[in-house]
Amino acid sequence: MNAAHNEPDDEQDDAPRPTNHPEYVIRDHAVVRLWRNLPLWTREETPLPIERPQDFRCIRGRWFTDGVHVIVQAQQGAAIAREYYYRIEDADLATFTVLNERYARDAHQAYFITNRTIRTRSPHAFRPLDFERWYERDDGTLFTQMRPHEYYAVDQESIYMNGRRIAGSDGASAAGFEGGYAVDAQRVYYYGKPTDIDRDSFVTGPLDGRLRFTDRLGPINHGKRMTALEHRQIEEWNAFFQTRPHLQDYWWHRLRRRSDAPAVIYDGLRLAGLDAASFATHTFSYGAGWQTRGIACGDAHGIHWLHRYGEHNARLERISDQPVTALRELGMYYFTDGAVIFYSPNHYQTPTPLRRVAPERFRVLGEGWACDGSRAFYLGVEKKGVDAQRLHIDGGYAWDDARLFHDGAPLVVDVPHDRLVVPHDGFLRAGDKLFAGRRPISARRVHLPTLEFLSDDFARDAHKAYLIDYPGLTEIAGADAATFRAGGPGEASDARQRYDAKALRAGVAPDT
Repeated sequence: MNAAHNEPDDEQDDAPRPTNHPEYVIRDHAVVRLWRNLPLWTREETPLPIERPQDFRCIRGRWFTDGVHVIVQAQQGAAIAREYYYRIEDADLATFTVLNERYARDAHQAYFITNRTIRTRSPHAFRPLDFERWYERDDGTLFTQMRPHEYYAVDQESIYMNGRRIAGSDGASAAGFEGGYAVDAQRVYYYGKPTDIDRDSFVTGPLDGRLRFTDRLGPINHGKRMTALEHRQIEEWNAFFQTRPHLQDYWWHRLRRRSDAPAVIYDGLRLAGLDAASFATHTFSYGAGWQTRGIACGDAHGIHWLHRYGEHNARLERISDQPVTALRELGMYYFTDGAVIFYSPNHYQTPTPLRRVAPERFRVLGEGWACDGSRAFYLGVEKKGVDAQRLHIDGGYAWDDARLFHDGAPLVVDVPHDRLVVPHDGFLRAGDKLFAGRRPISARRVHLPTLEFLSDDFARDAHKAYLIDYPGLTEIAGADAATFRAGGPGEASDARQRYDAKALRAGVAPDT
């Protein structure tokens, strides 16, 4: 009687039992995800331990529990997502609350979906940051509605982006905006990163079917301030400012006041929105007779970088609010507006401001190197661990007591750096070794003890004469080293004949 009665129970135990989520069932004392038809798996593709599978249920969205632990469905990647599960070992189930798909909290701490625990000092106040979302009704009128943000969250102390605390942020004064923006009392953040947007004048609103952002200094796009100088850009923003008369003294108002003034004509270009009375330009070059490296221009209201496209087309990009008269070139690649140091490699790249650099201490050392007190920079990038006070620059090489560089890249030699010698631009003597650029020259090819550089084009040792064909030395076949002498620019001779550097280089150049 008992055996006959138990048979159906065994069959019933073997049948999948549904949970409160349609994608998950209990089968053979395991929780199974139906689309994969496998027990829940970890990041390492091993079965996830579930203490009480019979009590498995969905709390909300991707957050679950087995009655003992919180179980979370996370993922790696976005375009191609790889899902996995993990347990939160110490969550307080009695107070555990799911806030949205990515955030949750209990009485003690908060959680982000990627298995990150947030040690908040005010867990009761932890929540997704609300933001104002714009909607359009059927009749075309607009309205707003507060929505919780997917990625931003706040407590009483800080703002969080994707579960990470934003250093220096203030949660008590936080507010959210559509498009990845958040603010506190001091700063504007774009997807969690502080920006130079002016917090006090930062505003947003719809215009022509898209959401616009601006501050007093200029319109904002993807977290960066744009330059609005052309008449068409002023016209694009007309409706935005005309419907907000409380906004005063923004870039739009200033440009509109100047837009009726005659345009500045420079080198055949019509530059609108600039003050002709205080307009000036500065041309950067690589040296006398060389190609122009870039042109900065401006007026009493700011400095702009001129991007030129052909003979009649150009674009101005604002780089400074300082008057153009403050612009001063410091040396190759570097200039200042009196407040900020800029690195400018060429005409088609916008100059890069160097952060936390004091203009009064900044010195250009040459060959792309510069220093600010104790810090060294190469082509606008700080070189960590370099003693700027002991940095020696010579012919593309730079070294202090500990590190050696060629064109900014580290080079290792086996002699003390106080014994390094640059006998010619692009060549380094390190003890009994000679380097051309970064490449060592074989002592079997060149007799280093007698090597001498005769000019920019020719060298010789006791046995051979060489064409300096950077980065190296090319033997001049048939030349008599004993009588080989350099003459005028690009010329040399020995007892038998004359040599022309240009012709020699053409002869050794690889086929093109």
